[in-house]
Amino acid sequence: MIMKRITYLLFISVFSLYSTKAFADNDAKKSTVHGWQIGGMYHRGEIQNHSSYITPIIERPSVGGEFFISKQTYGAHRWNAFYNYPEYGICYTFLDVGSPTYVGNTHCLFPYLKFHLFNNHNRMNIHLRTGIGLGYAEKIYQEKRINEWWNFAVSTHFNAVLSGQLQASCKISNSWTFLAGGGITHFSNGAYKIPNMGMNVLDLFTGISHSFGKENRFIVSENKINKKNKNWDCSIFFMAGAKERYTSTLSIDHEHTKYFAGDLNIELTKRHLQYTRFGLSLDATHDASEYDDEVVFQSLSTSDKLRATKVGVSGGYVCLFGNLSLDLYFGTYLHDESGRGEKIYQRTSLRYPLSDRVKMSISLRNHKGRADFIGLGFGVRLTK
Repeated sequence: MIMKRITYLLFISVFSLYSTKAFADNDAKKSTVHGWQIGGMYHRGEIQNHSSYITPIIERPSVGGEFFISKQTYGAHRWNAFYNYPEYGICYTFLDVGSPTYVGNTHCLFPYLKFHLFNNHNRMNIHLRTGIGLGYAEKIYQEKRINEWWNFAVSTHFNAVLSGQLQASCKISNSWTFLAGGGITHFSNGAYKIPNMGMNVLDLFTGISHSFGKENRFIVSENKINKKNKNWDCSIFFMAGAKERYTSTLSIDHEHTKYFAGDLNIELTKRHLQYTRFGLSLDATHDASEYDDEVVFQSLSTSDKLRATKVGVSGGYVCLFGNLSLDLYFGTYLHDESGRGEKIYQRTSLRYPLSDRVKMSISLRNHKGRADFIGLGFGVRLTK
């Protein structure tokens, strides 16, 4: 559910920013802003009880804190103004997640983007902050029981971390700001090692930040055309990763065998706004782990291997941040003989061009909030 929530908030924020942009441009020409911000926040919350396997590891409320440093954009790049001059920064978070017996303490380090939903010069504002990075869990799943239970949440010390926050801010002075809000932090290794139920920490926070550095006047670009955002585009992407097999029960006898998983995506996208696109994709997914219970996949004939490949169609939305893009797709399977009964999937990708036609990509596929696999790969643009 974490990806759905962050995706929904990001989608709404894009349209909120665009709808207020016309009003913000005139005010921005008259405003200045400090270049840098540093601050910290105190967190208190709890692990989300999203599964009966997670319930026994929740022992007490979670507490922690974070330190961050960010740079305020002011229009040096044209996409800055389109997204209402967001901040980008890096955050370190320490959390006692409230499970001293099973998980212990966690440490997270991630870059983030912080979107301002109202004009930057306002004394009070609301912000959406999203980030993705690396997290470390002190304790992980072990086959030996602890207090008659296991840590089914995480089985690797290092995990991917997804963070989403909705912040409210109030300027105390020209350089000091009070912050408060709520957020969610998700830990998962993308099924690289099982068990991987994932862990969501929901919390409220309060903190303070200090702005410093040179004051810059916001730049409003008079050129509203983004030549890099072509009207139509057709590309093909190939993603590959490794994962372990989900079973009907999370067994302690798991052999930790790694299986190949991959995606082939043929995407047709159409320009929507200056830095956004609509997309339609034909997706072919191969996951060797899904057929281990029934056959040895390597012994299948070519035709049987093709039948074992799932085919789906998905629609999506693309946000462009200069050369970097965030691609969000939701889809349904048209052909699936795995017997898993999972019809709906989500694919989230970060992409960066290596040349005019080739893009590097990292992608997460999941089913109803359950991470399926993390893939690395590349794409080739077929259109001119």
